[in-house]
Amino acid sequence: MFKFPLLIIAIILGFLLIVGITLLPALFMNPEMDESAPVLPEGGIGGKAIVSPEVRRYEPLVRKYAEKYGVEGYTELLLAKMQQESGGRGGDPMQASESLGLPPNTITNPAVSIEAGVRYFSQVLKKAERDISLTLQAFNFGTGFIDYAFKRGGYSKEVAAAFSQKKAKELGWSGYGDINYVDNVLRYFEGSLEISPGSPNSYGFIKPIQAEITSRFGVRFDPFTGVPTNHYGVDFGCKGQPLPIYAARNGKIQQAGWQNQGNHSEGFGQRIYIDHGGGLVTVYAHLAQILVQPGQTVQAGQKIGTCGTTGSSTGEHLHLELHENGRKVNPEGRIF
Repeated sequence: MFKFPLLIIAIILGFLLIVGITLLPALFMNPEMDESAPVLPEGGIGGKAIVSPEVRRYEPLVRKYAEKYGVEGYTELLLAKMQQESGGRGGDPMQASESLGLPPNTITNPAVSIEAGVRYFSQVLKKAERDISLTLQAFNFGTGFIDYAFKRGGYSKEVAAAFSQKKAKELGWSGYGDINYVDNVLRYFEGSLEISPGSPNSYGFIKPIQAEITSRFGVRFDPFTGVPTNHYGVDFGCKGQPLPIYAARNGKIQQAGWQNQGNHSEGFGQRIYIDHGGGLVTVYAHLAQILVQPGQTVQAGQKIGTCGTTGSSTGEHLHLELHENGRKVNPEGRIF
């Protein structure tokens, strides 16, 4: 007499087991990205999302997971993205199913969707080296677009269109993705896309540029001669982007301008020296643009210039030095 109910229970349990086996790994894995959840440096962008009440109600959840994955400063941008994706409706408001390798709208729990979407955003943002437009377009196209764009000078709508045509041809589709995705998200966002620096560390310093290190302090092979020489600073690669450079700490501009006005290919090119007091001076070299003048007082996080390749340089980068009582010391551990 109990066979029929037991059979029903067995069928239900079997179904739940299959669903669990199918979905659970996907919730913790991404076919395009590594499994680690990057914790990015502090910072973000200023601005406000212009979104519907349906989207705004998710702000606490978006902020919670943005803080967890190191992108709290991008909460408003993430809300604008949600407005474009779903308008805050449905069980997958962040449209994160596909980023997990699942069919569209497989996720039916908004909290799961938001965590997965924010986590993926943090990974794409890191891979795109915090280029906001590139990050947004890669969220739509997939992370393969990032390397494609970097090889072509960075994001542009023309690069996005070329990538879309290439992928559509490869897949035999009539179209691929939304080449206007960046504009479509940003119509719901008001404010600057320029990355702001994080809070000062215990030494009063902030990281002066949001970029990856390409050459560290110490002995290295000189890029011009190939001979081992001392490198008295840390280099950050800019990949052709005019990334903003910030004062690493409060101080006064000691020098600002060309190392040699008569030869712009010499030495540091355009450079800035900031005296922070107590025998500490920071140096920012190879700049494309200088926004301060000698004698000017600056605050930690104030934009002082943009990344470039002036002077004796092999490509766009920031060469950062820290001088302590006239001696060049390793900036790592003190500044960042």
